[in-house]
Amino acid sequence: MKARDLLDGRIWTFSNFLSLLRVLLFPLAGYALYMEKGTGDISYRNMAIIILFVMVVTDIFDGYFARLLNQVSRLGQFLDPLADKIATIGMACVLYHFRDFPLWLIFVLLIRDIYNIYGGFVLFYKMDIQVRPNLLGKILVGILGLAALVFIISPQYNIYGVTLQDTVVALVLVLSVLSTIDYWRTYSYLYFDRQR
Repeated sequence: MKARDLLDGRIWTFSNFLSLLRVLLFPLAGYALYMEKGTGDISYRNMAIIILFVMVVTDIFDGYFARLLNQVSRLGQFLDPLADKIATIGMACVLYHFRDFPLWLIFVLLIRDIYNIYGGFVLFYKMDIQVRPNLLGKILVGILGLAALVFIISPQYNIYGVTLQDTVVALVLVLSVLSTIDYWRTYSYLYFDRQR
């Protein structure tokens, strides 16, 4: 399988546009939080929340519209998870800069994504297998959206010394580990089973 094979079929589709839009939106959220920090105007925070909402909606509906409009393509199947990874890491970096999102958790997410990209790359180029996102990975993206919302709003709830931010960070960590193990099982099965 070659990279040019991704370009077989339709490229400019509505669902692919939604995937690309997700990547383009996180810098706008960063700009909104930058403006809020500089001006103190909370309307910029509200703008960041709306941008985050649009990012989550595009993630939910890009695959749906691809199937509904008969626009499923190899490029779209490749672009959707890649857009997820770029948007989530980018948004996490924005939140680290403006809302004290833990840097160590960004490294955990980055290591997970590098592993998933490498495993997917090996299966795609050596064996012509394109692995779909697993359920835990999709749930993780949703929890990352929730975590981003919590860090943008910055609620001050504290139950027995545990903040809402601590809770979503723990959820992201657990789901990152579980989804990576699930991907490892899938990649190992596909790779070694095909070698026999």
